Amino acid sequence: MKNVKVYKISNGENSTLTGMNGGDIESPDGSMIVYAAKPDLDDPHTELWVCDRDLKGHRRVYTVSCMNHNGPSASFVDNDTIVFRDMKDDIPSFILYDVERNEEKCRIYGKMGHRVSGELFPFSVREGQLGKNGAFPNIDRCGVYMINVRTGEITFLISDDEMNDIALSRGYGIKPNTCDVSHLQLSPDCSAVMMRMGIPDCPTFGALGCMDLATRKTHLIPDKPVHQLWFDNDTYMATRQFEIDGRIDMATSYIARFSKDGEELEVLGGIGNHIDGNADRTLFAGDRCYPGYATNVYVYERGNKTPIAEIEIDDLPETVWKKQVHPNPSFSGNGKRLYFNRPVSNDRTEASFVKIDEVH
Repeated sequence: MKNVKVYKISNGENSTLTGMNGGDIESPDGSMIVYAAKPDLDDPHTELWVCDRDLKGHRRVYTVSCMNHNGPSASFVDNDTIVFRDMKDDIPSFILYDVERNEEKCRIYGKMGHRVSGELFPFSVREGQLGKNGAFPNIDRCGVYMINVRTGEITFLISDDEMNDIALSRGYGIKPNTCDVSHLQLSPDCSAVMMRMGIPDCPTFGALGCMDLATRKTHLIPDKPVHQLWFDNDTYMATRQFEIDGRIDMATSYIARFSKDGEELEVLGGIGNHIDGNADRTLFAGDRCYPGYATNVYVYERGNKTPIAEIEIDDLPETVWKKQVHPNPSFSGNGKRLYFNRPVSNDRTEASFVKIDEVH
């Protein structure tokens, strides 16, 4: 197993952060990188920066207010546009921003999805956000929507009643916030949308709902595997975890592929929590983000629980748990880099990457 060289995105003094696991840190053409920077991890004010892939040309493009967990969740949606979250007037929103023209394309009051699929980006809207989206009059009810990031067209996808019915039709209860779904993701071909749902019968891991948009057929995985991403158009990749004596166990965790209804189809890798897979699904990465352990990042060949590389990270529970900076590994689109957050002290973290040709 290899120990590999770690590269910092920025040499500045501020803490730097990438977004959610499996995010699009690089533009589709691989020419630019997006990251966040902040002088104080205890301060919600956070700057959005971009730079060239060769780590030159760093420039600040926006300032937002957000927590450290997933940072601003910044990702590219096309070669010129990034998406990121912000709090405005204490209401969650997200912004599509043109980094070439240095201008805001739109702000939508809602909860942003996990990543773009083609030109389509999913999001959800709750009661407190209705009436705030004057530029989009068809955002007129609670539920799940998507925006075409090229044209700006908004499409309504799923109602609250339909989301609640995913649980109720299978005999599970619902909560007042069951429809406040998170980590919305369209399948690569945009034929289905999955979402993390809170239902009272699954207090530890939550549930993973899905709707096939053409047929309206629904799926549910209670006590779901965690930090799920689409593996392909029909299956997920995620971390299987087990609760032992009231504690989520690190040693028994592993990365696997699942059907929409929760059948485990294939082991993909070993220990992990936040995970990602490269585009051709030959390599997988997972972090050891569990209390009591350094949050090392591992790289696996498909089907092998023994890692081919270990990226060592200092054991810094103050930064990881109190300040909520998790590694969140993300492969670049071309699979040549693996990006992640690397805490380096109790008050500082560095957005970093390794080169896959030095790993594999």
